[in-house]
Amino acid sequence: MKTTLRVMTCVLALSLVHPYFAGQACPSGTTSDRLICAIPQLYGPAGLILPNPNHQAHFQASFQQSFTPLNSALSQELSILPLASPASAITFTFDKALGVFTRSTESYGPIFGERAETIGRHRIYFGANYQFFSFDKLDGIDLKRLPADFKHIEFQINGQFPEFEKDYITTTNRIDLKLHEVTIFGTYGLTNRIDVSVAIPILDVRMGVTSSAHIVRIPACELAGNCSDRSSFGGEYHFFDANNPFGSRDHTFFSGRSAAGIGDVVFRVKSTLISRERLAIAGGVDVRVPSGDELNFLGSGAWGVKPFLSASYRARISPHVNIGYEWNGDSILAGDISTGHTARLPNQLFYSGGVDVRLKPRITLATDLLGQRVLGGERLSTVSFTDMSGAVHNDIPDIQPFKGSFLMNNLSVGAKCGIYRNLLLTGNVIFSLDDGGLRSKVAPLAGLSYTF
Repeated sequence: MKTTLRVMTCVLALSLVHPYFAGQACPSGTTSDRLICAIPQLYGPAGLILPNPNHQAHFQASFQQSFTPLNSALSQELSILPLASPASAITFTFDKALGVFTRSTESYGPIFGERAETIGRHRIYFGANYQFFSFDKLDGIDLKRLPADFKHIEFQINGQFPEFEKDYITTTNRIDLKLHEVTIFGTYGLTNRIDVSVAIPILDVRMGVTSSAHIVRIPACELAGNCSDRSSFGGEYHFFDANNPFGSRDHTFFSGRSAAGIGDVVFRVKSTLISRERLAIAGGVDVRVPSGDELNFLGSGAWGVKPFLSASYRARISPHVNIGYEWNGDSILAGDISTGHTARLPNQLFYSGGVDVRLKPRITLATDLLGQRVLGGERLSTVSFTDMSGAVHNDIPDIQPFKGSFLMNNLSVGAKCGIYRNLLLTGNVIFSLDDGGLRSKVAPLAGLSYTF
């Protein structure tokens, strides 16, 4: 027991070693390798600047307004990925008549859900899971065809607004975001009714962003109805190639980055509150430590506390339900990366329910509905583009950020198989059931665990 507590103390100490952050996450004028800077610096360290030496391209503010909320939404969603339950698949109770520990459950239990039974006094459960996520939608918007349009900032020349400021830039963007996650977890039975657990995620995040940009020109000659001689109207002001100012209206930008490291460590205490012959109810609390580097999408950047309740029924077909609520602290991911301002991460209501079925003595099938309601998170919607003159272009899509609550529901389907004694092999697939938040159509999992 002392050795186990020492190990958990070391894990806690290591999880608190977190890089201190202050100031801008992506300083203007410099290029950063951080993943959080991949979108803001997609067009360069200073944003969308066009190479006209005689006229500064004033598209920077529109760029920030369109993409900063997207960056925040991606960051926040990556911080609430589902973790497999650290509860043991095999639980034990002490049989006073026989003087030995006996197995107390008929099945190996759920995979992502939580059952109320504890592991047993001085028992140890250890395991590791691998999950893969390939994200394809954010609030129902296809990440492979994400629109964003930039208007020119208003300014005056000799007291007049020049016509060329009505130019705008349309972009079609592709975000390739993949996540490999290995979670190491362990549980120790302090008593027959109290478990302590730890889950340590190790992440490998890979992100590529491609933007195909097109300049839409509204030159003075179009307004005059005569474009035969553009030079008489001062030539073109916005272009991507200084050697071809009239023809270079299209350009493709790309940014690809990756990061790997420890994520946010989660500590848990769970206690059985009611224990009957087959019915059990337990309460517990999860504490998430901001040990992951939030500037590289490896963590949330904030503490989180989630009390929860679990109820389960022991039988060949064993139902279980869970409910919990998580309070979160402040993080740059919910704030403004351009200024370094932090804000509170959205709180979340968690709920789940399902059944695990003992198909054979050493095979258990498990299915769960996994749900959460994110309260007041960053969201995106598609709208029609409105140009500088106020005209609405229904044929040109744009994105618009807003804050709002939303649901994220997933279906978890998997199986646990006893390989040798208390060694279990786990396989599972998560299917997304709605479009709220950052979504991956399917997320496979494979894992091994052992109970000592």
